[in-house]
Amino acid sequence: MRRLLCAALLVASSIGIIAIPAVADSGNPTVLLSFDYSDNSAPPSVSNGPFNVIVDVLPGDTTGLIRMFAVAPASTNDSNIVCRFQWINQSQAECAFNFPDNGVWAIHSQYVVAPQTDVVAVAVTNLRVNN
Repeated sequence: MRRLLCAALLVASSIGIIAIPAVADSGNPTVLLSFDYSDNSAPPSVSNGPFNVIVDVLPGDTTGLIRMFAVAPASTNDSNIVCRFQWINQSQAECAFNFPDNGVWAIHSQYVVAPQTDVVAVAVTNLRVNN
C-alpha cells in the first residue's frame, strides 16, 4: 500500500498534480475520565443512602463540563439519578447520589467542552449498593 501511494504521488507530481490529504483537527487533545472513591482498597460499594462519586479529568488543565448519572438496576424499576452538568474544578467534578435500592448501579460520566455541545468523552463504572 505504501509503495502504491508513493508511486501515485510520483506520477502526480511529474504531471503537475498535487494531492494533499485533508485532516480534521478537533482542537482538543484526548480527554480521559476516571472515577475516584474515598477508599481505593476495595471495589466500590455503598449502603443505601448518599454517596459521593468524583470524576478526575486528565490532562489536568482541561476545561469544560461533566455530567454524571446513575442507571438503576433493572430489577428495581427505579428511575435513573441525574446530576446536572457542572464546570470542572481543579481537574474534578463531584456528584452526590442517593441510592434508594440495592443492586449494581451503572455510573456514567460525560464530558463536554462547552454548554450545548456534543459529548466528547465518556466513562462508565459499576457501583454495588447494599444494606
